[in-house]
Amino acid sequence: MTICIALLRGVNVGGHNKLPMKDWREGLAALGLDNVRTYIQSGNAVFEAGGDTENLGQKVSADIGARFGFTPECHILSLDQVRAMRAACPYEPEGEDAHKQVHLMFITGPIKTYDPDGLSALATQGERFHMGEGVFYLYTPQGFGKSVLAEKLPRFLKANMTARNLRTVDTLIEMAAN
Repeated sequence: MTICIALLRGVNVGGHNKLPMKDWREGLAALGLDNVRTYIQSGNAVFEAGGDTENLGQKVSADIGARFGFTPECHILSLDQVRAMRAACPYEPEGEDAHKQVHLMFITGPIKTYDPDGLSALATQGERFHMGEGVFYLYTPQGFGKSVLAEKLPRFLKANMTARNLRTVDTLIEMAAN
């Protein structure tokens, strides 16, 4: 069995693409996945998969499409992959809001465009970023929602990606490990 983490992009945001987590858990179980658990409403799940997981993200997206009428991007990563990405994070802020200052953008498939110089020109107030293997790390000390760099990131990094803050990543790793 492979322990996996599924990350959906763009569900339950601003009243769009509504996906009840209970229904999603049931759908994942119907796909033959075991010990399915979800975390918060933004499309995070951990589970055990008994077979090949290569095309599992596409199957999960298609299942959601058949049941709910929209097909979000679904990123499937093993627990070991997520642990390695988290361990490689170059930013470890401290304090009450530290978890909101660092985001990991999980990338699936090829990167179509990456312009680090353009991103550097947007970085203000101590913002930093780093490209890793299958993940883009973004440090926004003033907050993700206030960052022009975060807002304009899709213009300079074109890829299938979804973001999670440190707290969410750490919680998913903990859930998957237990």
